[in-house]
Amino acid sequence: MGACVGSHYHVRNKADFLRQGERVSGLHILTKGWACRLLILPDGRRQIAGFLIPGDICMTEVPDVYLDFSLSSLTDSSYLSLTNDTLDRLRTAYPPVRKGLALHDHVISAILRNWVVNLGQRNAFERIGHLFCEMLLRLRCIGMAENDTYHFPVTQIELAEATGLTPVHVNRTLQDMRARGLVSLQNRELKILDFARLANLVMFDPGYLHPVEDGCMRND
Repeated sequence: MGACVGSHYHVRNKADFLRQGERVSGLHILTKGWACRLLILPDGRRQIAGFLIPGDICMTEVPDVYLDFSLSSLTDSSYLSLTNDTLDRLRTAYPPVRKGLALHDHVISAILRNWVVNLGQRNAFERIGHLFCEMLLRLRCIGMAENDTYHFPVTQIELAEATGLTPVHVNRTLQDMRARGLVSLQNRELKILDFARLANLVMFDPGYLHPVEDGCMRND
């Protein structure tokens, strides 16, 4: 896309590339690696409010806002930063860009609503299982999952911060999933051994993700 000009940045593993309280502007798109939206309380407690994978928009084009969260890398990562003027030119030159950005915002809001349900209504098994199913479909849509297997660089501590559980509870839940023959997690490779069964147990409905192609939801 010739009109797509911007600044490229690389971020090392476990580093903040946008910090809570900073004033930011423009649109930032993750192009490599995994990152997360992270909120830190004054006493140091942390809450992960979303995982980002390549293609995800880290920050919208609202001008000059103060971030109420940090964007932190979970792996070595890269992102593309576009100014508001560049975005305006893209929308003019490529009309589908406007629709694509609107759909992205809708899906991100739907994911956030499901994370709220995760924390408020689901038990530990359902929280983690639902997250595993969600990430499989999101990664499948960008060609980063095969045979229901994908790279999962999230530590048990980070998984606890994303699901509102303790690391001990996360560990016990993962052991339960393994014992039931539902997942295998080794060397940061997650394989869902029985997607249909896991999705049923955690009441996972993929509709909120609005996959672009039916293949994103296919259980090969």
